[in-house]
Amino acid sequence: MSRRITLIILVILLQIFITLVLVPATADSIQDATIWANKGKALAETKDYLGAMAAYDQALQLDAYYAEGWKLRGDALMALERYAEAADSYDRAISIDKTNAEIVGKKGRALYMLGKYRDALETYDRAVSLNPNVFLNLDGKADVLAALNRYSEADSMYDAALKIDPRSNATWNKKGLTLAKMFKNEEAAEAFNQSITIYPESAEVWNNMGSAYFNQGKMKEALKAFEQAISLDESYIPQKYGDTLTRLQQDKLASIQETQENSSDQTTNAAPVEIKLPPPIFLINYLMIGIGILSIMVLGAVRVFKTRKRKREIK
Repeated sequence: MSRRITLIILVILLQIFITLVLVPATADSIQDATIWANKGKALAETKDYLGAMAAYDQALQLDAYYAEGWKLRGDALMALERYAEAADSYDRAISIDKTNAEIVGKKGRALYMLGKYRDALETYDRAVSLNPNVFLNLDGKADVLAALNRYSEADSMYDAALKIDPRSNATWNKKGLTLAKMFKNEEAAEAFNQSITIYPESAEVWNNMGSAYFNQGKMKEALKAFEQAISLDESYIPQKYGDTLTRLQQDKLASIQETQENSSDQTTNAAPVEIKLPPPIFLINYLMIGIGILSIMVLGAVRVFKTRKRKREIK
C-alpha cells in the first residue's frame, strides 16, 4: 500500500516538474525560435541570404520541429541556388506539416530547378491535390509540363493559374512561349500582348512578340516589336531581328520588280499603232508631183548636155 502511495506521489511530483519547469522552457524555446526566424526574414528582405540562413539555423536549434523555420531555410537556399539542400529543408518541413500545399509546392520547384522533372511533377500533383487554388503550384506544374514537352497540358495549366491571378505577366509570357511551340503563333502573340499590357518594360516579352509576328509573316509588326525590345535594353539583340530586316528588304525588291514587270507587260500588251494610208486622191496627187519633179530634172539634164555640146562646136 505504501509503495502505491509513493508511486502516486512521484507521478504528481513529475507532473508538477513538467508543468513548472519543462513546459515554460519549451515555450521559451518556441518563442526564441520565432524571434530568430523573424530576424532571418528581415535579413532575407535585404538579400542577405547567408545571414538569414544563420538565423534560421539558430531557430531550428531551439526547435527542431519548427516547420515554418525549415520552410524559410529552404527559401534562403533557393535564393542561393542551392536547390538540393533546399529540397532537403522542404522535406523536413513536410515531415512535420504533411498537408501544407505551399511547402509541398516549394519542394516541387526545387526539384524542377534540379532538372528532376518527373519527380517535380509528382510533387506538384500532390500539392495541387492538397489545395487546387494555390497559384504558384499551378504555375509551377505548368512549367514542369512544358519542360516535358507536354505543351497542351501546360497551356491548360497556365490557364488555371491565370484564373487565380490574371495579372501575372510572367505567366502570360510563358503561356505565349508554349503556344508558339505548338505553332499557334496568333494565340501566342495575344498572350504576349497580355503580358506587355501588364508590364510593358520587358525586352524579353517584346522579343517574343516579334518572333510570333515573324512566324506569321508580319514583318513590319515584327520589326516594331524587335525595335521596342532594343530600346528597352540596348544590349538585347533579338535573334530574328536581322532575318526580319532581310525579309523586308527582299519584299521591297520583289515589289519593285513586280511593278517593273507589270509596266513592261502593259507596254507589250498595248494596241499596235495603226498606220493610216492616205485616201486614193492624195496618192494620185503625190504621183503627179513626183512625175513633175522627175521631168524637170530630165529637162535640166538635157539643157546642160546641149550647152556643153555647143561650147565644143565653137572651139
